[in-house]
Amino acid sequence: MSSTPLQTAPCESYPGACGSLRDRALALLDAQQTPVLGQDAPDAATRAAGLATSLMEAFRRSGDAAVFECLVQWATPHLLARIRTRMRGCRSLCEPQEVLQDVLVNIYRYPDRFLASRAGAFAAWSTTIVDNAIRRRMRRTRRAFDVTLTTPEFLVECVDGATLGPDLAAADHEACEATVAAFTIVLQAYLRAFATLSAREQAVLRDVEVEGLRYIEVAARMAVRSEAVKMIVFRARKRILGRAAELLHAAANGDVGVRASA
Repeated sequence: MSSTPLQTAPCESYPGACGSLRDRALALLDAQQTPVLGQDAPDAATRAAGLATSLMEAFRRSGDAAVFECLVQWATPHLLARIRTRMRGCRSLCEPQEVLQDVLVNIYRYPDRFLASRAGAFAAWSTTIVDNAIRRRMRRTRRAFDVTLTTPEFLVECVDGATLGPDLAAADHEACEATVAAFTIVLQAYLRAFATLSAREQAVLRDVEVEGLRYIEVAARMAVRSEAVKMIVFRARKRILGRAAELLHAAANGDVGVRASA
């Protein structure tokens, strides 16, 4: 039966496990009034695993950043060793350090899910987090890998619907050209109809429709009432509409007069 990483690794594989880091961990646990599990065990691996479990329990209770930092320093070598073991043969697909960061983030985010039932509790719990983090990374990597190796036939089947094909693009271009030609005829008809207005009517329409002046402003400029300006605009627009309609009707019946002027 295989054991969890914190239980099988020797105590000396922790950085400073028998020195300053252990002393700092014990001091933090004492300040948090958290009992140290597994310290009466005869083997160093169990004592090391128990210290990690106690640090995790202290962090779960207090959320103290110093406790979590000490836990990270204490447990990182074993977490990284476990990650590398589980990723053997597929390490090229994702970096162990990236998986480690995912593991530490999940440990930090979900301390309420931890239960310090025995000295090796953190070892077992963190191993589950390691396995889940690797699975998530592998799923994302495989999806990207599948897209990279997509066959040309599949790419043909997944044509972007927002992009017009050559035939539709040509038809769209022809429709745009026809619209531009028709609009040019309409503008020419409007210009010729506008030319039939009196100079006064042209000036009033230019003030209202081009310069955007209000009726009262045009009336003040012409020294007339605003009602008179409204009537001039109304009649001028009506004359343009009627004359332009005649010209367009003639053009539709084959009179090239409007087209030639365009």
